[in-house]
Amino acid sequence: MIAILAIFPVYTRFKVAAAPVAPGVYLGGLDLSTLKDADAIRAHLDTLYSQPISVYFGDERLVLEPHEVDFHVDVAQMIGEAEQFLAGPDFLDIAVRHAVGLDQRRRDVPVRYMLDSAKLRAWLEQVAAEHDRPPQRARALPPSAAWYAGLTPDDAALPDDFVGLANNDWHWTPGAPGYTLDVDASIPRVIQALTSSDARMAELALIETPPPTPNMDDLARALDSYTSNFPGFAAIYVHDLTTGDEAQVDDAVAFSGMSTLKIAIVTAIMQQIDDITPDNPASSEIGQWIDFALGESNNYAANLLLTQLGGGDMTAGARTFTAFMRDLGLDDTYMQSGYDFATQLAPIPTAANTREDWDTDPDSNLQSTPRDMGRLLSAVYDCTQGTGLLLERFPDDFTPDECMHILFYMSHNEFQELLWGGLPQIDQTWLVHKHGFAFESHS
Repeated sequence: MIAILAIFPVYTRFKVAAAPVAPGVYLGGLDLSTLKDADAIRAHLDTLYSQPISVYFGDERLVLEPHEVDFHVDVAQMIGEAEQFLAGPDFLDIAVRHAVGLDQRRRDVPVRYMLDSAKLRAWLEQVAAEHDRPPQRARALPPSAAWYAGLTPDDAALPDDFVGLANNDWHWTPGAPGYTLDVDASIPRVIQALTSSDARMAELALIETPPPTPNMDDLARALDSYTSNFPGFAAIYVHDLTTGDEAQVDDAVAFSGMSTLKIAIVTAIMQQIDDITPDNPASSEIGQWIDFALGESNNYAANLLLTQLGGGDMTAGARTFTAFMRDLGLDDTYMQSGYDFATQLAPIPTAANTREDWDTDPDSNLQSTPRDMGRLLSAVYDCTQGTGLLLERFPDDFTPDECMHILFYMSHNEFQELLWGGLPQIDQTWLVHKHGFAFESHS
């Protein structure tokens, strides 16, 4: 009893000395047991937690002042919770450890705070409005000159010791992902930074959207931009035979039909006859005309084919040809005469040649558009696969073999300029194509 009474004054004095925050008790991760005045503790915490925090939207650093969201620490509550350790078994443990010189067991009081959640959400929504960004599409870059000094992985076509200027080929630059702020997921991250004594930084939660794969619309934009520097007028139609997607640059503008129309003439012939067979002299002769028309771009042979279409009359053949194209829905293509016709007839009005934006001064006798010719050639290819426009409109008049014969005759064209000349490896690629020339126009 005497020992207990002797210890009690020491215990009581230590309790008074330990208040308000006993040794081993941490407020928000901070050891403030040396501060014996509540106002001093409040001043210390208020100064610390009123400092701005860094908020990162990706690599962009933003600053949030705690007062912008009415954030402040509830020091009174934290001190009140700390004072609970000045009584009962916890304080007895603290006192005994202090008396015998043992390290204190850590006891934590979390940061108690108040903030305006509506203001925090509004701040984040404003950040989203200013910094959210959509994915950036890939871009096709045209050929350009670049300086090279030795072989690099992208310069495999250059000699190892090449130094100087060389032209890059067309290439795609990768797109960039888009980022959208996830407000709900970001709120706890910002609060964690506001309530941290040392890690006063928050990385916002972002939803990443990968860049879209380049598509034909991207190609069309690249080609349109590239041809805008052309001193004349250029129109382009590209058809992806595997997907059916199209890239179009002013492709519905009327041009002189030129020799490109010979593809359509031969297709109309194939609709009329039962294929080209060596043992049939008549069809064999037609095959020779086709070979000359497509392989050598011979105008006389093309006129013979038109005459064949018209049952011996070239003008009737031109009308038959035009009707054939109309049946396919290719309404901007027509012929009023054969090739090298001396008289210019009045043009047949079409949507393509009555436009008010572009006028290529097309031949009034023979006209078409890049779109019509491209879609016809696509239809010929589809026919070789047993599907497509030709077989839909004329199921009894075309076979895949007949359409394959059209491409076969086209493959005899060895003119390696224009489109073929632009291929990366011109000597290693065979291009099934048909070029055309007219006054001031090429196709």
